Amino acid sequence: MTTRHDVSTVPPQGGYVAKQCPVRAQNDVLQPCEPLPTSPVLERRFARGRAFEVEVVAEMLEQHADAVAIQAEERSQREADTAAAMARGAALIIGGRLPLDDAARRVGEPDLLVAAPGGGYRPVDVKHHMALEPKGALPGLVSELAQPAFEAAAREDAAREDAAAARKHKGDLLQLAHYQRMLETAGMAATEGRMGGIIGVERRVVWYDLDAPIWRTPSSSGKTKLRSTMQIYDFEFDFRLDIKAVAAQHMAEQSRELLVVPIRIGECDECPWWDHCREQLEAGSGDVSLISRVGWREWSIHRARDIADRSALASLDHATAALIADGVDVASAQEQARALPADTPIGSIPIMARRPKQRSILEAAGIATAGQIVALDQRTAGYSDAGLSALPEQIDRARAALGPSPVYRRRGVTDVRVPRADVEIDVDMENIEDGVYLWGALLADGAASEYMPFVTWEPMTLEAETAVFTSFWRWFTGARAAALASGRSFRAYCYNASAENQHLLRLGRAAGVIDDVEAFIASDEWVDLLRVFDEQLITGTGSGLKVVAPLAGFTWQVEDPGGGEAMLRYDEAVGEDGEAARAWLLAYNRGDVEATRALREWMARAAVPSIIDL
Repeated sequence: MTTRHDVSTVPPQGGYVAKQCPVRAQNDVLQPCEPLPTSPVLERRFARGRAFEVEVVAEMLEQHADAVAIQAEERSQREADTAAAMARGAALIIGGRLPLDDAARRVGEPDLLVAAPGGGYRPVDVKHHMALEPKGALPGLVSELAQPAFEAAAREDAAREDAAAARKHKGDLLQLAHYQRMLETAGMAATEGRMGGIIGVERRVVWYDLDAPIWRTPSSSGKTKLRSTMQIYDFEFDFRLDIKAVAAQHMAEQSRELLVVPIRIGECDECPWWDHCREQLEAGSGDVSLISRVGWREWSIHRARDIADRSALASLDHATAALIADGVDVASAQEQARALPADTPIGSIPIMARRPKQRSILEAAGIATAGQIVALDQRTAGYSDAGLSALPEQIDRARAALGPSPVYRRRGVTDVRVPRADVEIDVDMENIEDGVYLWGALLADGAASEYMPFVTWEPMTLEAETAVFTSFWRWFTGARAAALASGRSFRAYCYNASAENQHLLRLGRAAGVIDDVEAFIASDEWVDLLRVFDEQLITGTGSGLKVVAPLAGFTWQVEDPGGGEAMLRYDEAVGEDGEAARAWLLAYNRGDVEATRALREWMARAAVPSIIDL
C-alpha cells in the first residue's frame, strides 16, 4: 500500500505499531485523556518476557563463541556496530539495531540476526510463549539453538508422536516482516526466500515463510482472500503511518477529519486509552462492536449501511437476514420484482429463473410471488452483497443485549438439553507461558463429589508438567474405567475445551499416551459445555464462564477471579512465602470446575425465554 498522506513528520516506528490497534496509534498522537497505568498483569508479561530473553541470549552466547553481541547503549552507535558486524559477515548478531529506514519511517531491533549461506541475514525474535502447537495448518520447521540457521532446520515429521506444528501468531510474524523490510532496505536481507524465526519457550527456532499466503482477509469483492504476512504487514504499517500523520494534522487544524473511530476489540482491556474509547462506544444503545463476535470486518459492513449501534442492528428483519445468509440475493430479486405484477410467480423473475437453488430456498420459506419478495425488509436486503453469513445471529445478539433477560433460547430450541452421565468429572487446567502447572478435577458420583488437584510448584519444565499431567491422566482414566466396569455411564466436561485440548494433545505426546488422549477427545464422553451453551442459548454480552456462571447463581470464593490474576498469584506461589497464593490458586481452580457443574445443572432445569419472544 502506498501511503496517501505526507508521513515525513511521523517519528520512525518500530514493528509493534503494525500489530497494534489503529485507534490506539491515533490516540498515541492525540493524547485525548490521562492514559490508564499499565496493569500489573501486563507489567508481569513484559518483565517475564525480558527475563526470558536474557536467558535465551545467555544460552546463545554460551553456545556460539563467535556471536557478536551489540553492547552500546547509544542508538546511533548500536546501528553503526550492527551494520559493521553485518558488513564483515558475522554468523550471529545478538541485540542489534538495524540502520534507520528514514524514507519508510522504520526503526527496528531484532533479538537475533542469523547469517544465510548465500549472504545476508534473517531476523529471529525471542517470545515468551509457545511457538509450537500439537496440531495446526503450518508444519513445524525447526532448528536448534546450537545451529539456529534456517538451512539447518528440519521439518517436523507428522508421523512422529512428538511432531508439532508452527504456532500461527500474527503479531510475532508482523514483527518479523518489519525487520525483513528493514534488512531489504539496508541491502542485507538473505537472498533465498523471506524467512523469519521465533524462539518460544521450547527454546528452538521455529521458522516461517513470510511470503506464504496464510492469512484470510477481506477483499474489495466482498469475499475473502489469502494474503501473506508481508502483504498484511505492508498494508497495516503504512495505514498506521497515515493515521498518525492525519492525527497530527488534526491537532493543528480541528476541522481535519480523523481516519479511524473506536471499535471494541480484544486489545481494548489493556489499552491506556480505553476510558476514552469506552465512553464513545457505550453511548446510546451501544456500538455494534460491543456485540460478541462482531469484529472489524463485520463492524465495517454494518457501518457502510448506516447501522452504527445495537438498536439499529436489532431493528433489522431476521427473516430477510436468514434468506441472505442462505445465499439468496434478496436485493436483486426485489429490484426486478418491483417491475412485475405482485402475483407474478417467483420463477418468472429473471434472476430467480437463472438461480433455481435460490428459488427453492424462497419457496421453502413460503415466498412464492414477486409481491412477497418486495415485502421483505429493504434495509436488511441491503446486506445481500456483504457476504455476512452471521447477520441473523448478530441481529439476535443485539436483541438479546437490549432485552430484559440476560439469556435467551435460540430459535428452534424448545428445551435446553445437556448430556449427562452417572459419573461426571469437570476438568479445568491452569497454565503460564511455560506450561501447565495444575489440572483440577471435580468428580461427581451420585450425591458425592470430590475436588482433585494435580499440581506442581516446582520450576516449570516439560518434565515437571508431564509428571503432573501423567498423575492426572492416570487418575482420570482410572475413574473412567471404574465407572464403565460397574455398568455406569461416564462423561467429562470442560468449558471452552480448545485450550485444554491443545495441552492434552501436547502432553499426551510427551507422556506416550497420545492415542488414548486423541480417542478420548474425539469421543462423546468429552463434552465442551461452552459449545452446548452456545448451540442452545444466546446472550448479548458473550458466553465466557465468568459471564454465564452467575446465571446459575454461582460465585467464586476468591477475590478477582480470572486468568490474569492467576498469573500474578502463580509468581507468588512459587516463591518462598507462597502458601497464601497457592491456596488462592487451588480455590480459584476449584471454583472453575464447580462453576461448570453449576452451570450444567442450571441449564438442565432453567426456564429461559426464547429470543423469538423479543
